[in-house]
Amino acid sequence: MNIKILRSFIYFFSILWFFASCISESKKGIAIPPVPEVTEKARREAAIAFLTDAIDASPSSSENYYKRSLLYLENDKIKEALDDINNAISIKPNVGNYFQAKALILRASDQPQLALEAASKAEVLNIESPELFTLLGDLYQQLRQYGKARAYLRKALQISPNNGETYFYQGEIAAKTADTATALALYQQALGLKPSFLPAYLKLIQVHTNLREYDMALLYSLEALKYHPKSASLYFQRGNTYQRAWKLDSAVLCYNKAIKLDTNLVQASFSAGMIYFKTKAFRLALPYFERTLKHDAKYPDIKYYVAQCLEYTGEYEKAEEIYNQIVAENNQDYRAIGGISRVQRKQIYGEYIPNFDLKYDTAAYPKFEMPKRSSVDTNLLKPIQSKGIN
Repeated sequence: MNIKILRSFIYFFSILWFFASCISESKKGIAIPPVPEVTEKARREAAIAFLTDAIDASPSSSENYYKRSLLYLENDKIKEALDDINNAISIKPNVGNYFQAKALILRASDQPQLALEAASKAEVLNIESPELFTLLGDLYQQLRQYGKARAYLRKALQISPNNGETYFYQGEIAAKTADTATALALYQQALGLKPSFLPAYLKLIQVHTNLREYDMALLYSLEALKYHPKSASLYFQRGNTYQRAWKLDSAVLCYNKAIKLDTNLVQASFSAGMIYFKTKAFRLALPYFERTLKHDAKYPDIKYYVAQCLEYTGEYEKAEEIYNQIVAENNQDYRAIGGISRVQRKQIYGEYIPNFDLKYDTAAYPKFEMPKRSSVDTNLLKPIQSKGIN
């Protein structure tokens, strides 16, 4: 009898073990591997590829060109976007949305006057959206026609009172007319309505830095990086704040991050170079200046600073070559003429001959200021809720 009971227990537990094993194996089978992250840029690229196929199949479709131009604009491919919207307009020349898109593209390419002409054409074609009125308000304020700018921004707010961008451009007008307090309030209101709006963060960082409220500026930049962790402009502004606060190591780190994210951001490479140049670390400054020269040969005085760094690090022949380039472009540039004289003398007499006439050119040095001690009132980061500012 005991043997039968024992066998029953063994049989029962064997069945339990079998089902447990099956469940375990089934779980292994249905385990779903993590899905690779699909970024917004990847989605746009896929949509661009789809529209490209559609355009190849039907090149007379203006709508496909229009849609692809907007995707190119989001990817910062301005030339391609402009080509597409011009194709759309050539196929259908009287569509208001096409001219509004063209205005957005031209604004992104820093051509406000041409952008205004396109936006005005969209208005003539009966587009009456808050987006268009906000765009017109921005373009007029860029061209410093503040009366017209305010009128269009008011029209936009009458249609859509919770559009953060509209408040931002009102803040731009206030800033340009020296009303800093109102500008700050409007920038904060813009963030309250659109918390990820990068231009508002950049302006708040810039204004607080100019007011020497460095802690507040850095706080805004940290908040902005939560939404835009790969923004070169944010790291550049953060670096500028650190530089003004005399935290030069942190400034260079931010400038390097900005350069890594956007190799064409010449302001960052030049600013990093100037920090080293001012401290006479010419060998460290040289690669930053050379990078700036490579990407923008017309950047103010960049050739002169490259030549100076080459001279001060003993590369006399290279320095003389660049000084000669400067003189060829402007035969009245006394600094370059003096540089040629110095490096020729150094090549003859050696680098250990004292140069009593050598003076460092400090015209473009960064304007460092002693940091202002202040406690950060985090309540200033809370958006202003009033809607009475127009």
